[in-house]
Amino acid sequence: MRIAISVSNGFVSGPGEGDEVWIVEVRDNGTYEVIERYENPAKYAQQVRGIFMLRSILERGVDTVILSEIGPPGYRWAVGKGIKIYIFEGHVDDAIKAFINGELTEAQGPTHEEHHGHHRHHKHFEEERTSVYEILKPT
Repeated sequence: MRIAISVSNGFVSGPGEGDEVWIVEVRDNGTYEVIERYENPAKYAQQVRGIFMLRSILERGVDTVILSEIGPPGYRWAVGKGIKIYIFEGHVDDAIKAFINGELTEAQGPTHEEHHGHHRHHKHFEEERTSVYEILKPT
């Protein structure tokens, strides 16, 4: 099975905010491999950016995506095209493992209203992870 993930700095992102899109091959034995990484086409869109990312995964034959969030236009478009959406906030490796372990449930609606407008809103995860490593550095 192949899944797509919107990624920024190693963390799951929204479809319109991610820097990259990763296509991951998930095997029946629970292992996985990133088989493709490409620049998120949403980066250059002016409106409904997430739809550009979602369209790109369909073009690659992928109909399952893990995102940190999704707005109403992207959600409606994805559901209309048969894309399964899973929401996860955190590191991409943790998201893949949670998916493999059956710990994610399919989204039942958008995670926010129209005109969302924040970018890289999951920076706090990066700060948390960095701060943990900062205290381990020698002084």
